[in-house]
Amino acid sequence: MSEARSGLPLLTALDAWLWRRGIGHMQIRPLLRNLMLLSALLLATGGAVVLCGWGASLLWLGTGCALMTWIFWELARFFLRRPLSENGMAMFPLLLLRWGLRFGVAAGIVYLVLAVGRASPLVFVAGVVLAEIVALASYLRAVRR
Repeated sequence: MSEARSGLPLLTALDAWLWRRGIGHMQIRPLLRNLMLLSALLLATGGAVVLCGWGASLLWLGTGCALMTWIFWELARFFLRRPLSENGMAMFPLLLLRWGLRFGVAAGIVYLVLAVGRASPLVFVAGVVLAEIVALASYLRAVRR
């Protein structure tokens, strides 16, 4: 049974949005969709919990999950594009610079979360691990279909 028939228009709309952004692989699209939904849910719930004054652990869990979602998104966009040809190899140094800048942004986010936000490293890493588990489960489910 497809998501369109199951009464979940949000899943169908998110799949269409990912398709328009070049994520057309049958197993990668649900993986990214599920990670995006989980990250959004954790960040929204964590933000509400912080506003209520009950602590920020759920927000930091969502931040770790969102960071991994961004990394998966960028990996999918990179590897689902056409492969580098002889002409494309001239762009390789720029690709390396681009990836280096992304890792710099990721390192900056980790620093802000741990040093400035004083998040528990275990909670942040738990968000990263949760994203990995959801990604693996989503991929295995998509492969079995």
